[in-house]
Amino acid sequence: MPFYHRRTHVNLESTVNPLNLWCGRHVKLIDCSTVSMPDTPENQQAYPQSISQEPGCGFPIASICVIFSLITGAATALAIDILNTNDLKLARRIYQFLNPLDILLGDSAFCSYADFFWISNNGCDAIVRKHNGRCQKLQGGRLVGKNDKILTWEQPKTCPTTLTKEEFAALPNSLKIREIFYSIQIPGFRTKSVTLITTLLDIEAFPTNKIIELYHSRWNVELDLRHLKTSFGMDI
Repeated sequence: MPFYHRRTHVNLESTVNPLNLWCGRHVKLIDCSTVSMPDTPENQQAYPQSISQEPGCGFPIASICVIFSLITGAATALAIDILNTNDLKLARRIYQFLNPLDILLGDSAFCSYADFFWISNNGCDAIVRKHNGRCQKLQGGRLVGKNDKILTWEQPKTCPTTLTKEEFAALPNSLKIREIFYSIQIPGFRTKSVTLITTLLDIEAFPTNKIIELYHSRWNVELDLRHLKTSFGMDI
């Protein structure tokens, strides 16, 4: 069940100074979460509680996927389904609400060959953290800067469970993507390595350091979701 809050979203973004956009582009944050609701028969039927809980000992729970505008903080699109619905399946219901030239920023849950193709095919771009399980064959490539390279992402050999055979057959054989890797060093903590992949191939228009800085702002989506759930009393 997707929702699009077009009027509020458009009104807010119309007030934004273009000089404040990231590299002249609107950035949209995407993430998934869960919400609980009163334990009524109707809610239990529509959104059953976790099967790990005994009947009568849990609340109905729904999975949600939300797209927020980075510059306004507004929730622009929402998908709702039963608990444990795959994050990608939820996200694919609301890609349609992205505007041309939007940049979608997400964590590794949204790192998918098919999704990169669909997003770029709709005139948008994506920046996500690399999912090692889905990108095992991303090797080689051409260095275009320090810890920054352009490479070819080959189509998966087998159809993922999140795609139909028709969707899988319609995918191209390969995609050109950009891979950026860097380390986070905090005194007293173990060095953390981060790898991002993106469809933004122009290194002059979208410098390496700007992309790294932008990914750090992904944490805003966690805060936006927490604020939304608290303000509307959706924790319970």
